[in-house]
Amino acid sequence: MRAAHGSGRIAALPTELGEAHEPTRMETFAASAPVKSLTAVAFERLRVAILCGELLPQERLRIQALSERYSVGATAVREALSRLVTEGLVALEEQRGFHVTPVSRAELLDLAQTRSRVEQMALREAIAHGDIEWESRLLSCFHRLSRTPPPTSPERDAPWSAAHRAFHEALVDGCASPWTLRLCGLLYDKSERYRNLAKSSTHERGRDVDGEHRALLDAAMTRDADAACRLLGEHFAATTEIILAGGLVSDE
Repeated sequence: MRAAHGSGRIAALPTELGEAHEPTRMETFAASAPVKSLTAVAFERLRVAILCGELLPQERLRIQALSERYSVGATAVREALSRLVTEGLVALEEQRGFHVTPVSRAELLDLAQTRSRVEQMALREAIAHGDIEWESRLLSCFHRLSRTPPPTSPERDAPWSAAHRAFHEALVDGCASPWTLRLCGLLYDKSERYRNLAKSSTHERGRDVDGEHRALLDAAMTRDADAACRLLGEHFAATTEIILAGGLVSDE
């Protein structure tokens, strides 16, 4: 059977009796799914590259080069970059195209303070309303984090980072507010971008990160919301001070 030319419609498909029929809505959706999937792939790859510091602040994002680098079509890359603009990870300038958003001391401080306030609110709610399932998840995530070797090399960074994220997510997920948790996730990602960019120039000598996580766990498990929130704020402040000391951002 021949497909119609120039109509822009999906060709009629044969039935079991050999007759043609109009494409169903399910078939039409399936036919367009690969394009959406490629955009999603491009979006995820570019987003991870920015958050991990592979694509540096203010770096120009040339569509053809990114298409070849990540083996994704130019259209999908352009759509993915447009989505990243809405997330604040990519900027678009007239006549100049896309580039990775810059980092700054002001943004880092604002980000740290906002994240501290939002996660302290979520943690307080989790402690007030979290059930035994929340406690079990938190204990499990802490155990995995405490048994994961610290990121002393690039190979060890990914497992520790995943365990670290899971622990911080478990701390607050007992708050049972999807919007709050979504905001916590967004702020975590933006904070990780700064941490990843600063890794090569920062040192945490004298800092007992494991002890900080243990103290957070103990305060949450004993339902001491005031202590837990104070410890969480101090935890974030210590990381921010280390990043600033590393010289990633200027004092301007």
